[in-house]
Amino acid sequence: MKKCPFCGASLPEEASFCPFCAKSINRRTEAVPPKRYIYAKFIKRILILLPIIIIAAGLYLYFSPDTYEGKGEVLYSDSDGSYQLLTNYTFDRYTPLPSFDTAAGAEESYRFPSYLYVNSMDTGEDASGIFMQRVASAKVEIIQPEDSKSPVKCSEPEEMRDINPGAALVSLIDFTRESKTPAEIVWVLDMKNGDTIRLSMELIVTPTKIFDYTPENSDMSDTAALQKLLDDAAALADERDTINVYLPPVTYTEPLVLPTHSVNLIGADENGKRTTFTEGMRMSIPERSYFITYITGIDFIGDGTGVGLSSAGRIWTKECRFFNWKTALLGYGSVWINTTDCTFENNGIGLHYNSTDPEVSASDTHFTGNIFTDNDTAVLLENVPSDITMNFGECVFTGNGTDIDNVCRQSVDISEAIFQ
Repeated sequence: MKKCPFCGASLPEEASFCPFCAKSINRRTEAVPPKRYIYAKFIKRILILLPIIIIAAGLYLYFSPDTYEGKGEVLYSDSDGSYQLLTNYTFDRYTPLPSFDTAAGAEESYRFPSYLYVNSMDTGEDASGIFMQRVASAKVEIIQPEDSKSPVKCSEPEEMRDINPGAALVSLIDFTRESKTPAEIVWVLDMKNGDTIRLSMELIVTPTKIFDYTPENSDMSDTAALQKLLDDAAALADERDTINVYLPPVTYTEPLVLPTHSVNLIGADENGKRTTFTEGMRMSIPERSYFITYITGIDFIGDGTGVGLSSAGRIWTKECRFFNWKTALLGYGSVWINTTDCTFENNGIGLHYNSTDPEVSASDTHFTGNIFTDNDTAVLLENVPSDITMNFGECVFTGNGTDIDNVCRQSVDISEAIFQ
């Protein structure tokens, strides 16, 4: 006999339910799934395949395409070598410049070159030749604010040996004072092995104040008045501000000293009279300056002695005439000067380059469109601070004792010059 666990009634031993409370008295056992075992053979296979899986993953990571990014500089290696890629806007191939901070004055547009250099990490030498064979395509992108009134533009990258023979590629960047910045100039190199290199530099354009001085609003009647005007204007202006001086067709008979602040002197030609200086002008700058003084449309008429225009600062003469000086245009010290579309006539020396500072960078390679007539020596290259090629294209040399006296063996391009 046994008792019901629910009501306590006595029940036969074989009873499976209680007739008194009608409840089942059999206990239910929860089913337990059978245990599963990992077989030793399977584990052995996994252990055999694991090194293969690890090696395959490593090879995939090693050979899969990578993207290399940098501001101003990227260090890149492949199976054949290691390279330093950098971008800047100077002829120094070893110094990356991740930013170009410049001023924009009164010019309608501005342009500067973005140079791509490739150096061997092992030797430091130019490695652009072998490296560019590994490049599938190269382009330059401009990332800039979408609402810019005057977007920054760039040319397709290409070799420009006449501008910079040491650069692998060059892209010309154009902007105006209305260009909204900062803008990012990005070199994108797609390599044949699938890698991508993105090398960037930042452009920051600061519009400057423009000061225009004319005979109507300023006294320019003689050299003393003009000297005071230039000195006062330079003292009032910030380093980056633009000073434009529109000169009357007056003959200035005393030497003029140009201020260290860059100025633009624009001559006049009215009723057959031109702005003329008979005692010349000079500029001496104790420290390096990257701003250029432009002198346009002015006659320098001498008496066979002295220097028409001497400068230790950056200067560029355009459409000027230099007549009857011992030396017409002299660049000395730490300076880069340019002259284009000018006439050098009956001088002892027309253009004399004697700049000895090797750290001076060139403003421009062009010395084009000049006429050199009846000079003892038309061009004397005594010392030139850069090894770039000076382009004398479309220059005319006639009746000179010596056309080009290249003492320092500077690289010059005279392929389009005319010698008579």
